[in-house]
Amino acid sequence: MLDLSAATDRDRLVGFARKLIQTPSLSMEEEAVSGVIAGEMEDLGYDEVQVDALHNVVGTLKGSGDGPRLLFNGHSDHAGVGGMEEPFSGKIIDGVSFGYQGRVIYGRGAVDMKGAVAAMVQAGGAIKRLGVKLKGDVLISAVVREEMAYGEGIRALLQSGMSADFAVSGEASRLNVMVGHRGKFECEITTLGRTSHGGFPQGGINAIFKMNRLLTALQEEYELPEHPFLGRATVTCLDINASPGALTPIVPDRCTAVIDRRFLPEETEESLLEGFRALCSRLASSDAGFRAEVRTRKWFPAMFTEPASPIVQAVLEARRKVMGAPGEIGAWYFGVDGTFLNQAGIPCVGFGPGNEYLAHTPNDSVPLQELITACQVYTQLMVDLCG
Repeated sequence: MLDLSAATDRDRLVGFARKLIQTPSLSMEEEAVSGVIAGEMEDLGYDEVQVDALHNVVGTLKGSGDGPRLLFNGHSDHAGVGGMEEPFSGKIIDGVSFGYQGRVIYGRGAVDMKGAVAAMVQAGGAIKRLGVKLKGDVLISAVVREEMAYGEGIRALLQSGMSADFAVSGEASRLNVMVGHRGKFECEITTLGRTSHGGFPQGGINAIFKMNRLLTALQEEYELPEHPFLGRATVTCLDINASPGALTPIVPDRCTAVIDRRFLPEETEESLLEGFRALCSRLASSDAGFRAEVRTRKWFPAMFTEPASPIVQAVLEARRKVMGAPGEIGAWYFGVDGTFLNQAGIPCVGFGPGNEYLAHTPNDSVPLQELITACQVYTQLMVDLCG
């Protein structure tokens, strides 16, 4: 039996998580925090530590080559701090006001996701202390530019040749097992009108009023599919603007809305575009003055790993060994870089400390006990799959 309690250096884990939080790392400003991560890996005795030109960090525990390669993935950047107080304090405080029992580490990026990165890195240290002879390689990657939602950091690693047989994303899951998330599709829909003087509006076609019809139809007529694990697709409006603008009294002939549509794995970019175009066509059929254009703005693919797959079952079993029960299978409401791993043929599952609903909020925090437990589950999984 593994003595995970003895192998987990709690003080070092907590101290390292705090140091990561105390190192600001907005997207494209990750060089300093990448140096902290790489330095910790080297101090823990990782066999290889690599930092690329973007400041992605990959640490490797080498196996004999007789087992699978297991990748743990996290990101080192964080969202903007907004009005958060002491965002880089990394202070340890009572977690009751955040919905936790016990103490938490507070600060921007604590739950999304420097706590999990710290747990992954320190799990590698636990493997070294245990003296486990690995058959397969274990890789821990801390990628950059994740918050920008283009997958730039993880895709750069994949394009450089990084590969694995299985992967774990450490995004927050309250220590439950996540099998994926809906995809994110953003499009711009522009309604077209005709200008006229604001004092004679009947002489034009107001593009804002036409957009109002479209937004009402999106709420009342637009059908959304549902997935047994990933939940219901959603649609909402993120932004709206009109032109020529209010500098002079002129009826606008263009109104553009940014629409956010969370989609399911079976849906495609073309099917989503066609759905919006069909809605516009229905509106035009009952309103000769309605005209609209639709174009893609952003595409972030959906992620789904079958619950029966080996990596999902392995994480459930590692969780059972450490926590006494396999826990629940669920899905994130937001997107993670694991989707790009799945697309590259590396089946990925999610497991991480903290409440995902605190990400990007002023209550950004990670519980100390979940941080320690996550580290132990990661260590157990390394042994189970690669030991």
